[in-house]
Amino acid sequence: MLLSSSSSTPSGGGHNHARSFFEPTPDDLRLYRELSLRLRVQPPSSLFRYIPTPAGQHLTRLGDCKQWAWAAVIKAAMAQWNDLPTRGTIASDGKKLNSTPERIVWEALRPVAPDDITLDVEPRIQIAGPALFFSDLGIRFQDRVRYVEVAGGCGRDRVVRNPYEVQLLQGLDRRLGAYRAYGLEAPEIWWLDDLIDPDGLRRRFLEIVAQLRRAAP
Repeated sequence: MLLSSSSSTPSGGGHNHARSFFEPTPDDLRLYRELSLRLRVQPPSSLFRYIPTPAGQHLTRLGDCKQWAWAAVIKAAMAQWNDLPTRGTIASDGKKLNSTPERIVWEALRPVAPDDITLDVEPRIQIAGPALFFSDLGIRFQDRVRYVEVAGGCGRDRVVRNPYEVQLLQGLDRRLGAYRAYGLEAPEIWWLDDLIDPDGLRRRFLEIVAQLRRAAP
């Protein structure tokens, strides 16, 4: 197995230092910082597969390696910059989300949410019978709500790369089946490849807000 790339960087004494494949490049780290600042959260490695640059694809491959390889990327980025947002599921306003993808959506929408709009986290969907059924998020205006499912395991191409993502996609499909079974309006689905464009999320959010207002009595 080839563990180093063909690129090298100058080192002392006129020798070249062969960079290990597992060592994030300066371009990798700049991209990691750029996406972190854009999303207001340090992103999971899965998002970089939708950035078709050498840095994006190298970060994707590092994320597909053992956990320590991705941890080294995070450590290197945090050692270089002190302005990175936090990692994890606690949003910058203190709100607890259920996953980093859901936090990405929250960080995108909360600053532009109008005062008369409520963002619900894991709202219970009222259906007949004793079943408990929850959506990831809800966009609520008065008594009307649009449910949102955040697909954290894959993009809209539904390509999964590991057993965990298979499990997430199967869970999403079960929830979508429940919407159909109970005759509910199909939810809005935001896929991983949607999450790298928070401006696009905000535009779609405001479109949904306008639809809810038009439908209100």
